[in-house]
Formats: sequence, structure tokens, C-alpha cells
Amino acid sequence: MENIQLVHKLLCDFEGCKYLIEVFSRSNGSHFARTVFSPEDVIISDGLSLEDALHKQQELLPLAIHSRKMYFSSRLIN
Repeated sequence: MENIQLVHKLLCDFEGCKYLIEVFSRSNGSHFARTVFSPEDVIISDGLSLEDALHKQQELLPLAIHSRKMYFSSRLIN
């Protein structure tokens, strides 16, 4: 199993809701950021550095949130 270590946490406020971004380092020096919406719903962004992974996750987070809202609102219509 790969050796990973939590190296940073950031709470992002988006449209009045708070989302936790956790950044982990791998033994090879690369990083990944993770946001957990539910145990079955997780988004992950890879990066060469902590800053790279965190930046990608912060860019992706609004799109992920909006896509989930669209999915659930369309389910209510059908």
C-alpha cells in the first residue's frame, strides 16, 4: 500500500456552505487533494506539489458542487 500523509486542511466557503479540502503527500513527492461529499461521493485532484493539488481542487470544487445540485434538482423533476 502506498505511503500517504495528510499535510494540509482547508475549509472552503462556497455559497454559504463549508467544504473541507484535505491535501495528502505521497512517498514519491507528489500530492493529491480530496473533498468528501459522502462516503460514495469524493473528488480528488492530483498535483506535483501541495499548492498545485490545492489550486486544482479549489478550481474544481464550484463545478462539482453545481453539477451535484443540477443532478439532484433534475431527479426531483422526473
